[in-house]
Amino acid sequence: MTHAEIINKWPSLSDFADDLGIQYGTAKAMRRRGSIPPEHWLKVTYQAVCRGIPGITLEVLAAAVAKQGEEA
Repeated sequence: MTHAEIINKWPSLSDFADDLGIQYGTAKAMRRRGSIPPEHWLKVTYQAVCRGIPGITLEVLAAAVAKQGEEA
């Protein structure tokens, strides 16, 4: 799963931005780049649990970065 796919699990990009406490444009840039900065990972995993979005863990976020590095 990529970071963009993780972001897309939220009902909307606005919901993702609100949950992380970031601007919509910042969330949009994260999705476009396919990269959620590590300083947001704990909040992403917490908010995923709060919203009942399964499968979003620190390991999944890290694996997405590792896989991206392998493809480069």
